Amino acid sequence: MQHILINDIASARRERGQTQAELAKALGVDRQAIMRIEAGVGSFSLLLRMMVALDYHLVGLARGKTLSEQIGNRRRNLRLSKADLADRAGVTRTTVSALEGGRGSVASLMKVLGFLGTKAMRRRKPQMIPLIPINSAERDKRFTPEHFLDVLDQIWGSIDIDPCAHPESPVRARRLITLQDGGDGLRDDWSGRLAFVNPPFSRAISWLQRADEMWSAGKVEIVVALVPARTDGNYFHDRLSKVCDIALLRGRFHFSRGEGQQDRATRAPFPLMVVIWGANTSELAHFERLCSCVWIARDGARHRSKKMTVAKNEIELGRSDLVDIALPSERASISPRKQTHNDYR
Repeated sequence: MQHILINDIASARRERGQTQAELAKALGVDRQAIMRIEAGVGSFSLLLRMMVALDYHLVGLARGKTLSEQIGNRRRNLRLSKADLADRAGVTRTTVSALEGGRGSVASLMKVLGFLGTKAMRRRKPQMIPLIPINSAERDKRFTPEHFLDVLDQIWGSIDIDPCAHPESPVRARRLITLQDGGDGLRDDWSGRLAFVNPPFSRAISWLQRADEMWSAGKVEIVVALVPARTDGNYFHDRLSKVCDIALLRGRFHFSRGEGQQDRATRAPFPLMVVIWGANTSELAHFERLCSCVWIARDGARHRSKKMTVAKNEIELGRSDLVDIALPSERASISPRKQTHNDYR
């Protein structure tokens, strides 16, 4: 039983890339406390906190949000009193009551699970849902990391408007539209040269539609949106793929919490893409140099960079050993609307 739970707790920590010291800091305890738990001793209440922090849950024992609830439900399923369980597990009735209340020691827990445990007990597989947290408000509270904002600054300079801003976000724009101040970027007009959108992912499509509307109306010249790479939807196929430059980002993105802080819990469990309206060829090439990505061709045209052109010329000159590599776009961006330059706020 110790192998099922205690050793697997340590495995879950390592899978998340956390050291004992990092987990201890997150829980507000010393590293020795984590070491004791992973050795099978220490406080049951701390073990429960570790399970929550690591999103670790046992299945195959009984229903319950926490291990202490599962122990109580398993005992009742077996029609045992606390005294019966205590006698069979070799502990006191007080110990059983403590464990079912989330208290006691890990050593006592091991004795009780030694009797209550089943062969079906195992760790629940992680649920790959967007940004895991408990509700959509918390799930959407993921902020753009500084390094990505630096990329935008190097290519386009200052951001003129963040239409879905948050007071804790590190994005610094000339104009912020926040719900906290009574604004609504899905309703209020945008303005300026560059708009950056890292929208609440629970309403990503609505924000992409609004960005397209504001750009098409000439309210902003360039829009850069950071969104989940969901390429199967009708709106992606029918609109975005026809008017936008779309970069699929390499690897998984680490977002920030408030004030630019990052941790492993903010790693997106899904791929991301950058959707860009109104950028020109040199800006797209600059983006690729700073941010590893693969471009999706617009209107069926194949993206080819200067590297691709050089390779093609070399092949025509007899260098047939070179590989034909598809890289970012060389074409100039053609805007379907008249651009304005005097609509800054």
